[in-house]
Amino acid sequence: MMKGKGALSDNRLTNFPSMISQCLLCPHRCADRNAAAFCGAGETPRCFRHRIEYGEETVIAPSHLFYLSGCNLRCRFCIGEERAVNAAMGQPMTPPFFAEAVAWGRSQGARTLQWVGGEPGIHIHAIRSLMEPIANLPPVVWKSNFYFFPQTFELLGDIVDTFIADLKFGNADCAKSLCGASDYVETVTTALLTVYRRNPRALIVRHLLLPGHFDCCFLPILDWLTQNIPEAAFSLRDGYLPAWQAKNDPLLNRWPDPREAAKATELISQRKLRTA
Repeated sequence: MMKGKGALSDNRLTNFPSMISQCLLCPHRCADRNAAAFCGAGETPRCFRHRIEYGEETVIAPSHLFYLSGCNLRCRFCIGEERAVNAAMGQPMTPPFFAEAVAWGRSQGARTLQWVGGEPGIHIHAIRSLMEPIANLPPVVWKSNFYFFPQTFELLGDIVDTFIADLKFGNADCAKSLCGASDYVETVTTALLTVYRRNPRALIVRHLLLPGHFDCCFLPILDWLTQNIPEAAFSLRDGYLPAWQAKNDPLLNRWPDPREAAKATELISQRKLRTA
């Protein structure tokens, strides 16, 4: 299902300097990323951690994850906390650092190379440049919040084998309250449809069950997936941990109800959705 990559060759980066000065990757439409971008992304991304993960979906595990700092959302429960949103944190992702890290990942038996965050989508230009000179890359996994315009995914060309969409909220009110994006649902579902139409089997949709958000978020998400992208794999995550600003929120600063996880699993089975 997954195919390895050779050295990359693509002309999509030719006009990227102008895209940085007037960024149109996501709905923030920052006038000058070099000066005061919402995400804080600059020319060189920073990596605050990279490691081999064995608890990912079986089709991609074990996976070598590169955690890049900076994000275009502000989820109050972000487990990456300050490291995930502050693009100035971490080690600069220079070509030598990346090449050495990839070689280490291979030596540890990683089957895939995965870009995570923060949010890797804000660093598309740099990620492509980092991967371009390396021959025989492992299959590439792109884990994203999908809060981007559809054309953004065209910049990825054919370099991604598997997309993992972190679908967080099922309605505009929850999205606005918990991540500050009132247009979240419309933006993310449009991006999901774009990727799905290209290759349904290359898309995994993750959803983390949030305490108190079963009816308002999980159920609408389940309905939308069933009606619009039924061939995508669904990955339910029930390991929520109160983190970052969620610790100050009475609704979010608690463990999820295990009965909701059991009910969610039953409903997914009833809908006959493909699971990952």
